[in-house]
Formats: sequence, C-alpha cells, structure tokens
Amino acid sequence: MNIRLLAKRNIQGNAQRYLAYFFSIVLSVSIFFIYASFIFHPDVVHADIPGGKLISRGLIAAEIVIIIFSVFFIAYSNAAFIQPRKKEFGLLTLLGMSKSQLRKLIYLEQTMVSLISILIGVGLGFLFSKLFLMAISWLLAVEQPISFVFVPEAFIYTIVGFILLFQLLSLFSLFHIGNAEVVDLLKDKQKPKKTPFVSKWLVALSAVCLSISYYLACTLSLNNSYIRVLPIVFFVLIGTYFLFSQSIVALCSRLYRKKKSLYGGTNLITQTNLIFNIKDYSRLFFLTSIITAVILTAAGTLFMFSADLKKQGMDNIPQSIGWIENDASVYSVIEPSAVEKILKEDGFKILYEVNMTGVPITHMLPHMRTGEPNENRSLLISESDYNNAAALRKIEPAKLSGKEALYIFPYGGMDYQFVHKGEQKELHFGNGTIQVTMAGQRNQSIVAPIKAATTLMVVDDQLYHEITADVPLKEMARVRGYEVKDWEESMETSSEIEQMSNNHNQLQTRAPIYQEMKQGSILILFIGLFVSLLFFIVQGSMMYLRVFTNLEDKKIQIHALHRLGLTKKEIRQILSAEIRILFFAPFLIGVIHAIVAYVALSNLLESNLFAYSSMVIATYFLFQLLYYQVTKKMYERAVINSIK
Repeated sequence: MNIRLLAKRNIQGNAQRYLAYFFSIVLSVSIFFIYASFIFHPDVVHADIPGGKLISRGLIAAEIVIIIFSVFFIAYSNAAFIQPRKKEFGLLTLLGMSKSQLRKLIYLEQTMVSLISILIGVGLGFLFSKLFLMAISWLLAVEQPISFVFVPEAFIYTIVGFILLFQLLSLFSLFHIGNAEVVDLLKDKQKPKKTPFVSKWLVALSAVCLSISYYLACTLSLNNSYIRVLPIVFFVLIGTYFLFSQSIVALCSRLYRKKKSLYGGTNLITQTNLIFNIKDYSRLFFLTSIITAVILTAAGTLFMFSADLKKQGMDNIPQSIGWIENDASVYSVIEPSAVEKILKEDGFKILYEVNMTGVPITHMLPHMRTGEPNENRSLLISESDYNNAAALRKIEPAKLSGKEALYIFPYGGMDYQFVHKGEQKELHFGNGTIQVTMAGQRNQSIVAPIKAATTLMVVDDQLYHEITADVPLKEMARVRGYEVKDWEESMETSSEIEQMSNNHNQLQTRAPIYQEMKQGSILILFIGLFVSLLFFIVQGSMMYLRVFTNLEDKKIQIHALHRLGLTKKEIRQILSAEIRILFFAPFLIGVIHAIVAYVALSNLLESNLFAYSSMVIATYFLFQLLYYQVTKKMYERAVINSIK
C-alpha cells in the first residue's frame, strides 16, 4: 500500500459523495471549452461571420462568470470534502502518517478528480461543439454554416486554466488541514453543538435591509437604475445573510418553545435537528438563495425581454414605415405612392396611414442629469392631428383648451418629467414666440421619432391655426407613416423601401430593427441559458454535498432511533423533511427576490410580465423538484440500507 493507491481507493470509497461535484465540474469545463472554441474559431477571429465579434464578447463575459463561479464552488466543495474526514485524517496521523504525507494524500485525491473531470469535460465539449456551431449558424442565419475545426487555443486555455485553478485551490485547502493537531482532528466530530445565539438587532437589520432593497427595486426606473443597482445588491446580500443566520434561527427557536407542536409525529426529532443545524446551514442557504435569485432573475429577464420584444418594437417604433419631410410642400425623402406600390406588390395590407404637418419649434428643457436648462427642438402639431393618430394606436386622446400645451416624449421606459403641469413655457417658431401653459407630459410615441419629430408639442386646434396662419408650407415639416399587417415578415420590403429613399436618416422601418434585436436577444438567451443551467447544477451540487458530507453521522443517529422503536416509514419522514427544508427554504427566498426583480423589470418595460415570470418560476421549480427527488431517493437508500 502506497499513498497513490490509498488516494485512488479513497476516491472509489467516496464515489457517491464526489458524484455531484464531479458532474458539475465536467459541465463547467464543457461549457467553457465550447465557448472558447467559438471565441478562437478562425472565422470569428478573421471577422468572416456577421455578428461574430458581438457574440464573442458575450461569450468572453460568460467565460469570466464561469471561472469566478468555479472558484467559489471548488473552494466550497474542497472544504465540504475535508470537514467530515477529519477523524479519518487524525487516525492516519495517529498510525504514523506524517503531515507531509497527509498533504500529499489529499493533494493526490483532488488532483486525480480534477484531471479526470477536466479530460472528460474537454472531451464532451469537443463532441458537442459541432452542435453549438450549428445552432449559432442557424441563429445568425449565415449563408454558409460555421465549419467544425480543431481549435488548439480552446484546448490550451481550458486545460491549463482549470488545472491551475484546481492546483491553487488545493494548496489553500492543504494549508488548513496540514496545520491541525491530531487531537483536534479526532475530536472534531465529538464537539457538542450549542444552541445558536440570536441577536434581535441583527434580526431587525435583516428586515430593514430587505425592506430597503425591495422598495428601491419596486420604484426603479430607467432614470435612476444606474445609481440604484449597486445599493439594491448590497442590501439584498446583507439582508439575506442575516435572514438565514439570525431571523430563521429566531423563528425556529420560537417554534421549538411551543412544546405541543413537538409531540406530533416525528416533529420532535425534525425540529431539534433543524434548530441545531440551521446555523451550519445558514451559509449554504444564503449562497443557494442568492444563486436561485440570480438564475431566476437572469433567465427570466432574458426570456421576458425576448418574449416582449414585439410589443417593445411597436411601442418605440409607432408605424411599420415612417419618415419625415423637412419641407412639407414636397416629397424629397420618398413618394408615398412608391411605398404603397411596393407594399401592394409584396402582398402586405396597409392597416392605416398617418399624414400630419407641424411647425418646428424650439423651447427650453432641463437636462436629465444636471437639471440645467437647454434648448430643445420639437414639432408643434394640432390637437386633432394628435388625437387621430392616438386613436389609431389606442392611446387616450388629449383634451386641451386655450393656450394649453401637451409635451410628448417618445420613450415610455423613461419617466423623467421634463415639464410639469401648470408650468409656463415659451415656444419659438421662425420669428415668432408664444407663451403656453403646460398641461403635462406623456411618454409615448404616435409617429416615427425622427429628427424634428422626435418630440412633439400638442396645442389646441384654434391656437395651432393662429400660429401657423402665416407659416408657409415649405417651412413646415410633414410626418408620414404606414402600419402594415404581418410587418415582422417585411424585411425584404423594408430593405427595398430604404434603398429607394433619398435620405435614410429621415426614414424608419420597424422590421429590420426588430429582427436585429430579436436575433441579438435570442443569441443572448441561448448563451445565458447555458450559464443558468450551470448555475443550477452547481447550486444543486452544493446541497447534494451538504447532505452526503454528514452521511455517517446521520447513519449513527438513525440507527439509534431505529433501536428505540422508530419505523422505517417514520425514518423516511424525518429524512424527507430535512432534505425538503434544505432544498426549498432557500428556493422560496430566492423566488421572492426574483419576483421583486420582475416587478422592477415590468416597471422599466412598462409591461405586465406576470405570465412570463410565472412560466420561468414554474419551470425552475420543476427542475428543483426533480433534483430534490433524486437526492432524497439516494440519501434515503444510503441511510436506511445501513439499518440492521
């Protein structure tokens, strides 16, 4: 018997404990290798693939996330593997093994597992990289599919990178175990657990931090999002940590004091185990709840953005084809008859058209960040023209009288108020000036927001006619627009119209912008789901490790309970309850965090995303339930089979 053989047999003996860890590392390495194969693919490096550089940047960001996440997971797993084996290491030391030999044994075990994981992960990544390239080719709609080639850089970066990562983290774990005394190693498991201490101040801090983070998230807007994101993350982390380490402990202690509840079924054993283990579980609960929130928020955001993309396109680009003529007396950008002819020839039905004129004006508005007044351009239009276009888009009509004016800002996601009701404002047009009273501001577009028509100023019909009475048509601007049925399919038609136009900067077509955004969102969703899947597997692995690291202690406890008269059915109830709490307590908190994030996203997009968020949470719950059932069956079998 030598150290190398002993390390090999230790791995074989702990195969069940290593299973989830091994699978997670293989998946991490595989995804990393697949992404690296695309990043260093010759076609991407030489810019032969449209959009390849953009995807490459996204994949590089995903690679960084994978590496950072792997560092925390491997470090946690190494600690989880070493902790329950301290007695074993103490016995080996007592039998004559030196500290250097003990370090070598642990080092060999971790190196063997890491090398096998890396090799299998790279092998699987290489096999599935062809499917990945085919999927990317289809998503990018390239004429020639991306060729499957051998990419040496992917092998080098993946193998060398993960070997260095494992070696570095292994050295950290060796330092801790190598400095422990024999008596400490032998008695580590015998140390009695004390009733966890609870601080009322920390419980209150948890409630305050979570309340602040939820308030900031629920009142999030596009204007303040950049200054609120970091505070929200900070308060969520602090609040969640003390929620599990203090608030949940306080709740369990309160339940434990209600003696009547302890005498029902197996509650005495279940609740006693919970209150003494909750402190140990708190870090795991904190990590897994945050991971759950990250997965649900990221996957949900990507899915909801992709699913809501059509609505966003229609909100931000009012008509399928729209343009503005700086001179309302002629059509210099494109003739409406030419647009109608192309649409008819290509089989697209025109649902409605917009044709309105307005006067370019200037007025002062506050800067969004500094608040300093700045000169801004708008298009002055009549109330009837606005209401006609608003009716076509099912928007509430304006109701103005006298010298009232309504300011129209086209981007609904921004709730910044440039004007306030009752505010006096001077409008300058040509050589004239008129003072109006602002009736308010609306953040919604009714015509293509291009050039002078980006923002609109709506006034009463009578006032509009008074202003424009002496303004010649050539000094006015004309806005035209066509809404067509099945506009998503009008890519080629839109391209043809753009080619016919004399000024692309004054023409806007919805289909090309929508298709580009759709393609980008699908690619991001595709990449994000891989990373989310990895996060989910790793999170499940952490819980799996936590369950099986205490397997021997649990066998001893269950064996003693069985001798006292507990049936196997009651033992299964105890084990199921413990694992259920382990899996679903952090899941519940993670879901609450994610729901708050969905509310913030709904506010930003001005859309009801309840259906989408429910689908994401339900899908995640099913995966979590499946993982729970598999772990429970394996754990119950391992514990109950030990009962004689």
